[in-house]
Amino acid sequence: METLVIIYLIFIFVSMYLTILLIMLYLKNHKTLFHDKEPEKLRFLTVTIPAYNEEKHIADTIRAIQSVDYPKELMEIIVINDGSTDNTLKEIKKFNGITIINKKNTGKADSMNQALKIARGEFFVTTDADSFPNRDAFSKMVGYFNDPGVGAVTGAIISKDSSKLFVKMQSIEYFIMAFARKLFDYVDSVHVTPGPLSMYRTEVIRKLGGFDTSNITEDIEIGWKLMKHGYKNRMCLSARVYTNVPIKLKSWWNQRLRWNIGGFQTLYKYRKVLFNVKESTLGLFVAPRFLIAYVLSIIGFFIFLYLIAARIKAEIISATMAAGSGVPQLALHELNITPTVFTFFIILFLIFTLAYTITGLRTMNKGKLGVRGHIVTVFAYLLLYLVLFPPVLLHSIYIMATKGVRWYK
Repeated sequence: METLVIIYLIFIFVSMYLTILLIMLYLKNHKTLFHDKEPEKLRFLTVTIPAYNEEKHIADTIRAIQSVDYPKELMEIIVINDGSTDNTLKEIKKFNGITIINKKNTGKADSMNQALKIARGEFFVTTDADSFPNRDAFSKMVGYFNDPGVGAVTGAIISKDSSKLFVKMQSIEYFIMAFARKLFDYVDSVHVTPGPLSMYRTEVIRKLGGFDTSNITEDIEIGWKLMKHGYKNRMCLSARVYTNVPIKLKSWWNQRLRWNIGGFQTLYKYRKVLFNVKESTLGLFVAPRFLIAYVLSIIGFFIFLYLIAARIKAEIISATMAAGSGVPQLALHELNITPTVFTFFIILFLIFTLAYTITGLRTMNKGKLGVRGHIVTVFAYLLLYLVLFPPVLLHSIYIMATKGVRWYK
């Protein structure tokens, strides 16, 4: 029982530490969250759109790219049809002024590598075939490359549709992820350059061998690869891209399985950087935080199950004894820690989590990112939506242990 108490206290301490760290980063840098850097000079961009069976969205994505306010003479668009079996290629061919790569289905990473071979742009932009960058997104991002040490810049991903509660909860999650990524920017710890919108130095990506075709989350792997080789990833919070999110639990579950498995792949590939002082923030913060997040998620889930089981057991024992003796009995079978201390830590952690969530949503709203939600959705997100993550994580571990890595859609 003492071991369980220690595990519980470690879980609470680390969770609160990470939450408080984010709050402190916000308090120190809140005035500059939306401060963009003016580019010293506009550079030529290669915008790539990998597409697999995206006949419903690809046309809107291409139109969104063609409508950005970046100078058209400084931009080329490459659309890669990754062996689609629907009418994706037919939809792509309706547009003029774009380069089309038509190939067998070999995956998103290979699609971008094929585009990388012919890219003429100094900067290489990636966007998903169901995502729609805002008109000013590119012009807001390029200024970050004034710093020659910057290898990649990413934008704020926003859920396109929020009509259903499940989608609204995902909208909150996406806002919070973008908010957190910006805060981690201040300590050089942006660990992922998401597919819906990221911009890279073309020659740097070529020099590093392109995108890893063996990793099913190439956007995480390339972020770590850049950091491993001394480059910084930046986050432009005011560069928006709207993306479609799963509307059904099964699709969402499979998406998160892919994210988790790809995260494990990346963590395993770069396992030697863990706690390595020579690897700067990648080894001393990013990789450990990644690992700790997985561990804490699982530990927290089992602590939750234990407390529920202990409470049920206590109630059953109490009811049985009361029924047999006719005298009410009280039995507490929880952690070997006083209820007052236990309650104090739980409430304190919930207060910090709620404060951080509300701060993130209010900040994004000030940035005119259109936060769509209300207090009911926020509590649903905190009390229901986040509970889904540990079971998905455990499912991911089970798949990797029994079936190996596979691509989930």
